[in-house]
Amino acid sequence: MSTAGAWLVCASLALFPLALVAVDDRPPHERAGLVTLFAHDDIQSSFDFRQGRAGGHILDGEVRLESAQLAFDVFAREQVSFGFVRDERVELLDLGELRVAPSVRARDRAEEFPIALFHTLAFEGARFSYLGPGGDVLALDLAGRLLGPLPLEGIRHVEPRVGHTYLMRVRRKGSRLADELFKFQVVALVHGHSLTIRWAPVPTR
Repeated sequence: MSTAGAWLVCASLALFPLALVAVDDRPPHERAGLVTLFAHDDIQSSFDFRQGRAGGHILDGEVRLESAQLAFDVFAREQVSFGFVRDERVELLDLGELRVAPSVRARDRAEEFPIALFHTLAFEGARFSYLGPGGDVLALDLAGRLLGPLPLEGIRHVEPRVGHTYLMRVRRKGSRLADELFKFQVVALVHGHSLTIRWAPVPTR
């Protein structure tokens, strides 16, 4: 190979570096992110908040959803369903489109904008709270309704609304573990096609 040819190869490697895939090695309860559920996909139409992955899997020629807590357009057209797993009791609370306005300060170097309540929503052991401007911890009394008695086992459905934040509480029958709390915000909805949510376990503060 000529010197010019070798230089071109080196230049190509410099211009087109190898693609690297980031591996999320955090434990499942610390994971969060964006996920899209597809209405016509057997596997990716449901979601497992515990593991942060698609809720469906194939076993013995059937689609099993026992690992999922949420499904889109599976049991009811263009609705999200919950409470479909045997021996689990689930409650879902729609908090609406709540956003936290910024505090305008003269020293700000860029324009601020309201953020969704989803990002700072947490649980303090007896109440839900969020962070206001300046890091102030504020109570969210509306979310307290999720802490009442859980409904009986059984599937239910709600219509997802873009921009709304939802709280989910899950209790496994016979489990000695505390109830699980998850949150998600509907980011996008394509009717008859897909639902995109930003999700996370509810952190404790």
